[in-house]
Amino acid sequence: MEKQTMQNQQTTDSRNARIQLIAMSGICMFLLTVLMLFSGEKSVNAFSQNQTMVLQNANVEVHRVQILDAYQKQQKVFGLVESASQIDIGFELSGSIDSLNVTEGVYVKQGQVLATIDLKRLNAQKAQLNASLNRAKADAEISQLSVNRVYELVKAKLDSTQNLDQANARLKAADAVVKEVEASISALDVEIQKSKLVAPFNGQVLRQLQDLGSVVSAGQAVFTLVANTQLEARFGLPTHTAFGIEIGQEFVIDTKQMPVSGKVQSIATQRNRAMRTIDTVFSLDNDENPYLMTGDIVSISVTNEVAKKGAWVPVSSLANGVRGLWTLYVAEKVEGGHIVKSRTVAVEYLEEQRAYVTGAIKDGDKIVVNGLQRLTPNQIIAKVNEVSVSLGN
Repeated sequence: MEKQTMQNQQTTDSRNARIQLIAMSGICMFLLTVLMLFSGEKSVNAFSQNQTMVLQNANVEVHRVQILDAYQKQQKVFGLVESASQIDIGFELSGSIDSLNVTEGVYVKQGQVLATIDLKRLNAQKAQLNASLNRAKADAEISQLSVNRVYELVKAKLDSTQNLDQANARLKAADAVVKEVEASISALDVEIQKSKLVAPFNGQVLRQLQDLGSVVSAGQAVFTLVANTQLEARFGLPTHTAFGIEIGQEFVIDTKQMPVSGKVQSIATQRNRAMRTIDTVFSLDNDENPYLMTGDIVSISVTNEVAKKGAWVPVSSLANGVRGLWTLYVAEKVEGGHIVKSRTVAVEYLEEQRAYVTGAIKDGDKIVVNGLQRLTPNQIIAKVNEVSVSLGN
């Protein structure tokens, strides 16, 4: 009896627990439904209020687009500072280097002896020639005495004139030998003079290419000299840019320290095979930047014309698009105002305040230049103010 009573009690408790669970679930569902309805109504009201604000306050400024066939962009071109005179110098004859009088980095003056070549062989040749000269002079002297004696004999009619003629011929031959040896000695003196390597101009020793005792051939470089006076800058310019400038035209050349003025000195008449550019040389004013030296990298800004149909627009008129493209908002005239249409464009060139764009725009389109965040496509705006934005077209 007691067992049956306990079973009935457990059944009643289980039924009450299910009823309570169902009641709580119903209450939760009711509260969630009320919350969703309340939130949705607030969102709809907020969106409606926001749309009403845009429609009421959308008084925007527009700018008429002008389509161009090409645009000009500033391009920075880098170049290298060179010396107006930079040469590799060496001896004009072969031999062993006997002395090196300067080292790398030393400033030299025109005519200063930089190095000498071993003169033992040349000195020996000169001694030999001097001996030959003495013998030739002695032979010439003997020939002169012979002529004098034969002349006296012929004068006294004790000898024939034929012997006098032969004596005169021997004298002329001896004199010729003397002159020949003297000429050889003069030529050897020139060779000895060439054994001294002298600086052809005032400058600096940039590189030493040979060491003491090295055997060099004629013309083989020993030093690289660079003039320390006039500097030049060499640039590889695009074809249309190089042909658009003139000899003597001045440019501002940027350096790491300070800008210097440069003047166009020469324009190559053939294209650089490696870079496919036109080599253009500018003379630099060294006094404007005393720290400028050969090997420095400098740059200039040149104007490059690109043939591509498009238009300049203010940067403020561009809105983010998709896949790297941009969006312009165009105000088209309709009944009762203007309607906002979006146009997808590509930015070809960007400057600080303007951009050159191509795409779905045409000449005379009224693009919105500010307040883009308040507009949406296909929105009607009551009034637009047409302004003229300075874009430097």
